[in-house]
Amino acid sequence: MRKIKAVIFDWGGVLIENPTEGILRHSREVLRIGSGCMLAAYRKLIPCFQEGRISEEEFWKGVRRRTGAKGQLPASLWLEAFEKSYVEKKDVFDVARELHGRGYRTGILSNTEEPARPLMGKDPYRIFDPLVLSWQAGASEPQRRIFEMLVETLALDPPEILFIDDVQAYVDAAGDAGLRGLLFTDAQTLRKDLAALLG
Repeated sequence: MRKIKAVIFDWGGVLIENPTEGILRHSREVLRIGSGCMLAAYRKLIPCFQEGRISEEEFWKGVRRRTGAKGQLPASLWLEAFEKSYVEKKDVFDVARELHGRGYRTGILSNTEEPARPLMGKDPYRIFDPLVLSWQAGASEPQRRIFEMLVETLALDPPEILFIDDVQAYVDAAGDAGLRGLLFTDAQTLRKDLAALLG
């Protein structure tokens, strides 16, 4: 078995609490639309938004068209909503810092929208390199291409990379691309799993 040299984390659901529900709630309040309408529009448009195929402006135009929303849009409703929903899992950041201190490369691979990128400029993110984000990659989990881009960026063999995600389908997709995959549930379990894998 090849030695693991890089540990890559998903963002929402692993390093931070999943912001989706909070983003949808704040957006509904600003746009004054019902939850069912917002959710349906979100599901239709989010893949294109996450893969950088439409801009934030185009995303909200699509939401308005599908829901009849009338509320006034701020400069970046997505960033505003994301900031209100942003909660770091400090115990997971602690794990990442410890790994980084032990010489492992630590990075992030995530289905993430461009307006949320400034949040990764915060101090705790300095240890993460590379950041492979779907809006830049033009591909998203569970597509094989985003994992291939991670491998290319790290310049490592796939079995030398451990990918941690809270979605089993994405962990499986990483495995299909040759990476080692680990399902995240909580920080305590993560520590135990990493101890078994890394020693």
